[in-house]
Amino acid sequence: MAIAGIDIGGTKIIVAVADEQMNIRGRARFDTKAERGPLPVVQDMKNALHRLLKETGVPVESLSSIGIGCGGPLNRRTGVVLTVPNLPGWNGLPLVDLFAEEFDCKTLLENDANAAALGEARLGAGRGFEDFAYFTVSTGIGGGIIAGGKVYHGTDDNAGEFGHQIILPDGPRCNCGNWGCLESLASGTAIARRTREKLAGGRFSKMLEMVGGDIAKADAQVAAEAARMGDSLALDIWEETGKYLGLGVANIINILNPKRVVIGGGVSKVGDLLFEPARRVAKARAMRDLARVADIVPAELGDDGGILGALCLALEPEG
Repeated sequence: MAIAGIDIGGTKIIVAVADEQMNIRGRARFDTKAERGPLPVVQDMKNALHRLLKETGVPVESLSSIGIGCGGPLNRRTGVVLTVPNLPGWNGLPLVDLFAEEFDCKTLLENDANAAALGEARLGAGRGFEDFAYFTVSTGIGGGIIAGGKVYHGTDDNAGEFGHQIILPDGPRCNCGNWGCLESLASGTAIARRTREKLAGGRFSKMLEMVGGDIAKADAQVAAEAARMGDSLALDIWEETGKYLGLGVANIINILNPKRVVIGGGVSKVGDLLFEPARRVAKARAMRDLARVADIVPAELGDDGGILGALCLALEPEG
């Protein structure tokens, strides 16, 4: 028997086929091209899965289950996507039915951050921990809660929106429509915005030279490279970002009392530039006894977190 995983992002999609021991036998990665609308994208995913099954010699009837990780909000019980800001036109899409009918097997849908948290729980930095919290810090900020070894979903399947806790009530506008969310302060998008604002303010920085004087080209990656060279403005930006993230982590420590907080996503790859201030602030601002038992560590699965999480989801029981 074989399983399949699908990791759906606004810019890229990964499809993989594996055996039930989680040995990946084949994978495909391609651009989402979400502007075409949902049905052409879904067809691309189906075609990729059919192709992988053929290439790996797995008959379609041997496919036992499919796990799909996708941005939300969504309803995992009905298998319907509700609203995904970076996937226009997907509102109300019956994603599970579209795959279950095509491949005639169990198909499970999960929020992508929850899927990544599940992957870390089974294969990564959450192994051996019954209770931990997972942050993904990337273009946006998401989260997942593992409680009693399982994903905690909440009433409508949308628990864990760590990126939309309010850090600064009068802070910048967030994509969700609110102001001062953690996502609007510590995501890759927020770092890029703040970098451009500070450069436009006239403070000297190597980053101006790095972008050839075009401030619009400054982003989180530029800020990270400059910080590693000792640029004071870039270092200040990462200190500020880590402070905001640390406040968000402190809130989650106080609410959930986890043994571990795992931080993944593309922004987390900068390492200590982010983790040092985040840990310092989280430990200082969370309640002392709760902070004492919670360690804050990087995710272990890296760029494979989403697809491994989707494959782990395929092995989960329904319900």
